[in-house]
Amino acid sequence: MKKKMMLCLVFMFFATVAYAEWQVDFLEKYKKEGIDQAVIVAIQQGALPVDIVEHGLKLEGLNPQNLVKALYCAGANGADITEAAQQYGISDMIVAAGFKKATEECSDQIADAQAYTPVASFYSGVPGVVTGGGTYSDASPSGFTQ
Repeated sequence: MKKKMMLCLVFMFFATVAYAEWQVDFLEKYKKEGIDQAVIVAIQQGALPVDIVEHGLKLEGLNPQNLVKALYCAGANGADITEAAQQYGISDMIVAAGFKKATEECSDQIADAQAYTPVASFYSGVPGVVTGGGTYSDASPSGFTQ
């Protein structure tokens, strides 16, 4: 029993050290290379978007929109980003603006490219009656008569 408890304590110690390590690296990377690189390294070290948002908002002078953009560019899931933003009071407008900025700057790296696609499609419907003898099923010009 003592061995199991000791093993659990050792595991918790190393997990805590690893968790704290990404926070130190995050701050150092932010100061040296900017928020984009800091977020990439944090995600590679296993940090979750909610943790990155929590610590990112504490950074002096960082615009939350740039934090959201960096999360998208680092490949974080859009639903996780939105959930973290809501939890820490980042408005939907800022999240949408960050997503737009990410699609402009790093669209090939975005994991959730459909994050802000409109729900309703703008399908125009079945073609109507065409003058000149066409029917409802005519969907191409070859079906029209002159």
